[in-house]
Formats: sequence, C-alpha cells, structure tokens
Amino acid sequence: MTLPATSRAAGRPPRLSRQALIERAIAILEEEGIEALTMRRLARDLESSPMALYGHVRDKDELLVAVLDHRAAGLPRLALPDDPRERLLALYGLLFEKLSEQPWIVPILMKGDLSAPSIFRTVDAILGSFTAAGLPPERAAAAYHVAWRYTVGEISVRQASRERRAAIAREPLITTLQRGAEPTELPHLAALHEAMATARERLEYQVGLAAVIDGLLAWRDPS
Repeated sequence: MTLPATSRAAGRPPRLSRQALIERAIAILEEEGIEALTMRRLARDLESSPMALYGHVRDKDELLVAVLDHRAAGLPRLALPDDPRERLLALYGLLFEKLSEQPWIVPILMKGDLSAPSIFRTVDAILGSFTAAGLPPERAAAAYHVAWRYTVGEISVRQASRERRAAIAREPLITTLQRGAEPTELPHLAALHEAMATARERLEYQVGLAAVIDGLLAWRDPS
C-alpha cells in the first residue's frame, strides 16, 4: 500500500529541526540541569542520531549559545529612565528577575565564554549607563563585570540555599556555628551573629545592588 504524501513510514524518525533541538535542550536543562544535557541524550530524545544534530549545531557549546540566544531574545525592552544610576538599577534588576525565573541558565553563563548575541543590546545599555555616569572606558568595563558577578552570585547562592533548606529539617549549620562564636576571640561575629543570620535570609537583591552600583560610580575620578 502506498502511504499518503503527508504520512511517514512506520519507524522513520521525524524530520529534525534546529528549533526542535533548542526546545528539547531547554526541557532537559529545566528538568535535570546542565550535566544531563549531552548530544547523545538529546539525539535519543529526538529519535535521531548525534550526527544528525551536528548538521544544526557544531557542538554542545554552540547548542548552549543557541539556547541562551533563544531565551535572551525574549527579554522585554524597558522604558529606561534618564538618570544613569536608575538605568543601571533597572537593567541589572531585569537580568536578575529573568535569570531567577530560569536558574538553570546561570551554570551555563558561569562557564565564562558563552553568551547570547541577543543579550548584547542590554550589555551595551549597561556600558553606556556607566560611561554616561562619568566612568572612563576601562572602569566602565570593570564596573559591568563587578555588578554582573554580584548578580550571578546572588542567584547562585539563593538557588543553592533553597535547595539545601528543602533537603534538611534543621537550622542552617552556619547559624549554629556563628551563634557559638567566642566574644574574646571573635568579638564582632559574636555581637552580630543574629544580624548576620537576618541579613543572609532577608537581604533584598535591589538593596545590595544599589550599594554595589553606588560604590562603582565612585570610580568616576581615575586619579
């Protein structure tokens, strides 16, 4: 019997597309994390072969860049304030919000050499805000990295803390240890251990970000 033109023979894998690769890779990353994503695993999930995948991406790193670009393309365009400091708070706040919704992206970014072309518009706006605030080019570039590392670090620590709290049914060990600090040996830690625990649990990202940005803007004078 002849199959209709719109049907495929039984057992033949569906036609592979770059979009299918990206969507299935995101699903694996969301459900299991970056360590679970391999080209062999992706091919198996897509009922294909690893060689067929390489017709769309050169390797896993190129796939990860495509995943990042897919998500970065969905970042909203903010109506940015005129004041450079307020622009920086808004831009980093946007990155923090969106990355917090997709924490699986952070381990990819922490590789250090992977990024997404679609995010360059936001990076450009951040650099422009630092230079508009009076930072010379070299310090504007350094300031970008400092605030970015604070942002990624906050997301990473918060995610790890959530996972740890979900796995244990007791007070965090660090709180117990700090409470037992000897005033004669560690006077400041002994006096501030309660404040340390409160800050660790309640510090808002935007509050910390404002302090970081204000410190960075003090780099205006290169002397």
